[in-house]
Amino acid sequence: MSNINNLNNLPPQALQSLLAVASKKLGTTPETLQKQLQDGTFDKALSGMPANEAAMLTQALSNKAACERILSSPQAQAIYRKLSGK
Repeated sequence: MSNINNLNNLPPQALQSLLAVASKKLGTTPETLQKQLQDGTFDKALSGMPANEAAMLTQALSNKAACERILSSPQAQAIYRKLSGK
C-alpha cells in the first residue's frame, strides 16, 4: 500500500482504535497488525479475508480522509467506546 504512511498522520488514539477493530476482524492482535503495516507485510493479514472486504479495507486505509470519516462515524465511536470501556 503506497499510502500507508497516511496512518502515521492519524491521532494516536484514532490509530489504536482503527488497529483494534481491523485486527479483530483479521483474527490477529493490534500489535501484530501494526508491525505488519510498518514492515509492509500487510498482504499476509489480507490473505485471510474475503477479497471484496480486503479491497475495501485497503482502499480505506490508503485514504486519510476516508479513515477520518470512518473513525468519526457514530458506529466507529460506539465500537471505540465498547473496546475502551468508556
